[in-house]
Amino acid sequence: MLLIGGVAALTNPLLGAGIAAKALLPGVAGIVSKFTLRPAAQKLADRKEIEAIRQAEENVLREFGDASTVKVINPILQQLDLALRTKQSQHDPLLDFDFSTTEIKELDGDKWRVLTEIAMYHIYKDVYNDPSLYNQAQLGPEDIRWFDVLFNGLKSTP
Repeated sequence: MLLIGGVAALTNPLLGAGIAAKALLPGVAGIVSKFTLRPAAQKLADRKEIEAIRQAEENVLREFGDASTVKVINPILQQLDLALRTKQSQHDPLLDFDFSTTEIKELDGDKWRVLTEIAMYHIYKDVYNDPSLYNQAQLGPEDIRWFDVLFNGLKSTP
């Protein structure tokens, strides 16, 4: 290949130099592909993926914005969030929370309340039944007392 490049250089020096370079460095095309074309193609694919994700998010937001979706705040979960973020001296869920006034006007009936209590019980059941896990779960004595009241009728649930 080097000899052919030398002969070709007699008639066309640029072509001959190209053939000789190809003979001396056969992996140049592979190296160029590996370090320039592949990364560029990967960047392009990543950009397309990011754009597709952004487009999908916009479509979902637009569809939900157009729908008659009811957005509500569950007062029991809101109370749980507050109880977990505060200490007993700052907030006691039994003293500051009135179970009789919890209602979500947008929803008919109290089924949401029972479902919330069941879900919370199943999530916290292992921690609730093992006092050695209270600190790790950031549950103070006031939170456990609140769980006692909340889970009173649910303890027999599997």
